[in-house]
Amino acid sequence: MATRGHVQDPNDRRLRPIYDYLDNGNNKMAIQQADKLLKKHKDLHCAKVLKAIGLQRTGKQEEAFILAQEVAALEPTDDNSLQALTILYREMHRPELVTKLYEAAVKKVPNSEEYHSHLFMAYARVGEYKKMQQAGMALYKIVPKNPYYFWSVMSLIMQSISAQDENLSKTMFLPLAERMVEKMVKEDKIEAEAEVELYYMILERLGKYQEALDVIRGKLGEKLTSEIQSRENKCMAMYKKLSRWPECNALSRRLLLKNSDDWQFYLTYFDSVFRLIEEAWTPPAEGEHSLEGEVHYSAEEAVRFIEDRITEESKSSRHLRGPHLAKLELIRRLRRQGFNDEYKLGDETAVWQALTLLEEGLTHSPSNAQFKLLLVRIYCMLGAFEPVVDLYSSLDAKHIQHDTIGYHLTRYAESLGQYAAASQSCNFALRFFHSNQKDTSEYIIQAYKYGAFEKIPEFIAFRNRLNNSLHFAQVRIERMLLDLLLEANVSTSLAESIKSMNLRPEEDDIPWEALRDNRDLNVFFSWDPKDRDVSEEHKKLSLEEETMWLRIRSLTLRLISGLPSLNHSVGPENSEKTTENGVSSRIDIFRLLLQQLEVALETGKRFIEKDIQYPFLGPVPTRMAGFFNSGCSQCQTSSFYLVSDIYELDINGLEDTMEIQERVENSLKSLLEQLKDVFSKCKGDLLEVKDGNLKTHPTLLENLVFLVETISIILWVSSYCESVLRPYKLNLQKKKKKKKETSIVMPPVFTSFQDYVTGLQTLISNVVDHIKGLEAHLIALKLEELILEDTSLSLVRDCMEERKFSKTVQGKVQSSYLHSLLEIGELLKKKT
Repeated sequence: MATRGHVQDPNDRRLRPIYDYLDNGNNKMAIQQADKLLKKHKDLHCAKVLKAIGLQRTGKQEEAFILAQEVAALEPTDDNSLQALTILYREMHRPELVTKLYEAAVKKVPNSEEYHSHLFMAYARVGEYKKMQQAGMALYKIVPKNPYYFWSVMSLIMQSISAQDENLSKTMFLPLAERMVEKMVKEDKIEAEAEVELYYMILERLGKYQEALDVIRGKLGEKLTSEIQSRENKCMAMYKKLSRWPECNALSRRLLLKNSDDWQFYLTYFDSVFRLIEEAWTPPAEGEHSLEGEVHYSAEEAVRFIEDRITEESKSSRHLRGPHLAKLELIRRLRRQGFNDEYKLGDETAVWQALTLLEEGLTHSPSNAQFKLLLVRIYCMLGAFEPVVDLYSSLDAKHIQHDTIGYHLTRYAESLGQYAAASQSCNFALRFFHSNQKDTSEYIIQAYKYGAFEKIPEFIAFRNRLNNSLHFAQVRIERMLLDLLLEANVSTSLAESIKSMNLRPEEDDIPWEALRDNRDLNVFFSWDPKDRDVSEEHKKLSLEEETMWLRIRSLTLRLISGLPSLNHSVGPENSEKTTENGVSSRIDIFRLLLQQLEVALETGKRFIEKDIQYPFLGPVPTRMAGFFNSGCSQCQTSSFYLVSDIYELDINGLEDTMEIQERVENSLKSLLEQLKDVFSKCKGDLLEVKDGNLKTHPTLLENLVFLVETISIILWVSSYCESVLRPYKLNLQKKKKKKKETSIVMPPVFTSFQDYVTGLQTLISNVVDHIKGLEAHLIALKLEELILEDTSLSLVRDCMEERKFSKTVQGKVQSSYLHSLLEIGELLKKKT
């Protein structure tokens, strides 16, 4: 609330207590204080908006929105109300409503610089570039200040960047922006460095590199002073675009003479030298080598130049790395040689030894990020998520890292049965993505205010990159599936859970065509030969796999969200046709999604059959293979087809659906058998001692998690089936009683459904017992008797040290398995 600005006259004193309560987080008292004030001053609109802010912050979003719209409809022009509404709309993530506020305000107060400025910034937040251009010029006409004029110019550039038609960008928006700046140049009205930057940006985007170079080298270029070597860097960029390698070389050489530790100029120097060698360039017979002075155009000159830099560095009191690294880079470029080799991580014994060494290493180097990331990877590979939570937390991932390395955590959290940690992991990631949407808007506003025009396209590209993040889409979908798994039919009904999430089966808000893979797949240090590194092909295949799995999960979520909308009580006599937007359209959507799921599953199966092996330090495979191998894919699809059949039975009634009833009976039996088959793949011990070694079976844990998810989906489907079949059964029983007729025979579909429900409850009970058995076995394991033998260790102290860390590692895995089983078992009990 600190951004509310100046509060005027007597209302300042009246409103201040409410502001204070809101600033201190005491929202209930703020609401009460606002109510008191509104009793005395009904027309004090700001008090109503502040009350709405209090309501919004206490979770009463609908009430808050109604109050806000009441005030907005009055088109207020007082600063207090406008600022308060702006804050409220931001918290509601409705920035488009702020534009309407200030549009109304500038109509009523057309000469207000402040309101026109706020309107421009409101358009900037929602990316309305055309309106920004108009608002900037309107502002310039009221108050002819250069920044306002150039806001309008920048908005034209943004229109060119966002235009779908590149030709339109090059022929209309950018030329218009160029003419606008040239007008200011001719009138000698260019005042600030930012304005020169903008002119340069326009010329560069138009491909007018020579003109851009002339601007930078000319009088206007003298204004580029805020950044060190800003002018030189821009000249260098244009020389490269124009392939003027002699100038590139001479300029980089001159800059390295000033600062021999500037790595970027070494690279340009080498690039230009080798280009000049390729072109067999020779200097002119007379005059300067180039516009920038002397040029080096042979390998001998390059070697001599670097040796001279090393000699100078050795005489200096301040030691520099640049010249020495430059020598290595020059040698590399002259040699261009590679290596070949093969390796694998090894068997499970090697994995335990790796964990032991890493845990020991971490005690000596507790801030070592590589140790922590490797431990995260190996523990997850073994199916132990519990130690990972603290390890990842200690990495203290900041800002963009939640997107670039967050996948190490979110990929495994739910799949290993640690639901509470999974919720927390998703929350961390989602908090970053949601705050980015708000924060980047503010960065853009600040860039306009301070004339940092060249940063605006970068901020917008950054925002789009995060909004279209593959990881963001994955975390959102998995978080909603997880919430349904934990809450639906446990603390709330499925319908209530879906409503609270604003889920609609017909809506797909994932930007499939624009998805960006922001994962850092080179986060691990690797000293391996290039052919063992993560290749571009690996990255491409991983993105393909991740997108397929995301599509399967998204369609599953949308199908689940469509279940409650199918519930209805339509009798056969009036159900021939329903309205276009009614139930029939909902079942059409459901069936269409089911078809799409079938296609996605088929595509996924074909991909899995390729059996792609990523490098150990490369991308992590998705859960897709486990989904197919466990049988859960078939199980979940069968349950959705059952919904379609039951719906058909409901619409047409019992008498005309004998064939459908028979299909339903067969589906119920088949579904139960499929579920039993999935359960059979969960049997076995997670941890066992074999030949004196400890063996893990993390696949069993992942299968168990898939089984619990599948059971949940089947229970939601069963609930829908019951809601359809029960009224028919009750109706038949009433008829039988009333007419006392024994001729009324109950269709076998009811008995089949009852048998299926009984079988399902028995199966769930068996799964719960199996989990208890796994827990008992884990607790009974005597891990302290296990020793990682290594005859090469001669010193007793070293053996004892290794045993200590080996015991720690094994204990962590055992504890994690128990934690997972506990959470899975507890969730399953709630489902019974």
